[in-house]
Amino acid sequence: MIEAHSSQRLQTIQNATLEAIASGVPLVDVMDRLCAEVRALVPGAWCVVMRVDAPARVLRPLAAPDLPPSLVQALDGISPDAAVACCAVGSAGDELLADSQLTRFGDVVADSGLVACWSSPIKAADGRLLGRFAFYYPELRGPTELERRVVHACVHLCAIALERDAVQSHVHRLAFQDGLTGLPNRTRFRQRARELLDALQPAESVTLLLIDLDDFKEVNDSLGRRAGDRLLKEVAARLGRVVDERVYLGRIGGDTFALVRAGHDAADAALELSRQVARGLEPPFESNNQRLTIGASIGIAHATSRELTLAELTHRADLALYEAKSSGRRGCRVYAPELAAAARLRRCFKQDIRNALDRGEFTLAYQPIVSLATNRLVAFEALLRWTHPERGHVSPSVFIPVAEEIGLIGALGDWVLHEACRTAKEWPSPIRIGVNLSPLQFGKAGFALDVVGALQHAGLEPHRLDLEVTESALLARDVATRTALHDLHDFGVRLSLDDFGTGFSSLAALRWFPFDTLKIDMSFVCDLDVDADSTAIVRAVIALARDLGIKTVAEGVETESQHHWLVQHGCAEGQGYRFGRPMGAAHAEQLLREPGRVVLPAPRSIGHGTHAAVQPSAAICGK
Repeated sequence: MIEAHSSQRLQTIQNATLEAIASGVPLVDVMDRLCAEVRALVPGAWCVVMRVDAPARVLRPLAAPDLPPSLVQALDGISPDAAVACCAVGSAGDELLADSQLTRFGDVVADSGLVACWSSPIKAADGRLLGRFAFYYPELRGPTELERRVVHACVHLCAIALERDAVQSHVHRLAFQDGLTGLPNRTRFRQRARELLDALQPAESVTLLLIDLDDFKEVNDSLGRRAGDRLLKEVAARLGRVVDERVYLGRIGGDTFALVRAGHDAADAALELSRQVARGLEPPFESNNQRLTIGASIGIAHATSRELTLAELTHRADLALYEAKSSGRRGCRVYAPELAAAARLRRCFKQDIRNALDRGEFTLAYQPIVSLATNRLVAFEALLRWTHPERGHVSPSVFIPVAEEIGLIGALGDWVLHEACRTAKEWPSPIRIGVNLSPLQFGKAGFALDVVGALQHAGLEPHRLDLEVTESALLARDVATRTALHDLHDFGVRLSLDDFGTGFSSLAALRWFPFDTLKIDMSFVCDLDVDADSTAIVRAVIALARDLGIKTVAEGVETESQHHWLVQHGCAEGQGYRFGRPMGAAHAEQLLREPGRVVLPAPRSIGHGTHAAVQPSAAICGK
């Protein structure tokens, strides 16, 4: 019978171990203490706790305070079956060499002086193998009654400790690891960056690189979120292969990754590191048998003093990243003080845009669209203009992206739609009005109802409104977008695919949406009869549209030779400086009062290969 003293001592060991587990003592320390206490209770046995390494499907020694280091090393990586076999044949001497997995134990066991082993599985509540608890003996014998009771208690204690550690590790991963890529998440990355800043020494620097993927939204929208997730995981893997142990890599949100590096050469190494990142992302990615090419914009900022906070360092890197994206993407910028000044100007600019609508600073200009065969005026395109009280005329290419960024494009788009319909109502029928739509307007619930409401409020017939949609607005091809455009088309509103040929999915867009018109982008029209490729593209687009029963409108027509070529090849309508620049509403009404509404004399015959004296200029090509 087990002595009362031993039983009481075992109970004390159990209580102390449970208290250590509950107090959050590190798992290795808990197991080392347990083995030491067990050795004191049963001096004739060496205690070993091994843990399952699930990914490798092997056992790893977790605690073996009394075992010779050579034996501990030999046990590391043994399979669970081999561990059982080792203990089963441990007393048989030569039999230990019979199993290929155990041959490495021959000399090691002999040198250690251990001749027997007894091992028990450590299992989770659901039956999974978590590890093994073993006694090694210096003499040939089996376990005593006390040792059996000790092992039974220790197996239970080890199971509790291992399961608690697994839960804590899972919680830690959730808190500090990005679930998709396995990289440190924003919280953990900030912790590490702050640690590097706090440890900054004189003549050292901490360098932060923010990496934002270019065109990632288009991948997500066109191929779906799963494809986007696969792409992010592959990007993370490539970045991991680029960096070394001196660089800490994390994913801090969406398609933004970050690198931080400290040391005497951190600032000097930043540009080379950014080049390595760019080269790493350069080869195409494979997704669902499609090759995707995606680049990155990179912003860099340096800290040379502990006085610079992580928030300030991140803000500087953000400013540099914004400059990189604004300068054409796929580039790298290093923070400079003038970027902060530019950021202050942008903040003021954003506030000016918010106020401009209320102050009536926005107006519409109207550019003529004519029948190319007759030069007869058939429509106008409404173009948004902003006259700033101090800056004067601000280009739409400047303020439209900012309006989209600050969420004002919905209100601005509504104003344009109502103002254009109201103006067109005063024009003679059947003159049409074209209105451009921002991609973000499709995201507004009830968009189709807003268009119908604007038509009804102005009293304009639906067929006189032509909504111009860019290909980028159609990339998602989601149900809401398709439904809205089909509903509007069924109501009588005309639909035009703007800037045809410059987007990602021109031909696919023709399948999904009921377009009445294709507007051939001015970049092709400008080079007609000058560039063979542009000429071939325009010819093909006109032929394609004719086969599909869709009308074509050429944008950016400037010269007589372009005009004549388009007539010869069957393009229906044209828009550009040859027929008129954007004009105010009063001037447009005056043009409408011209006899026959003809804006030019009939085009004279020009032989093939002959050009007008004025050649198209990319600098002045406009709609």
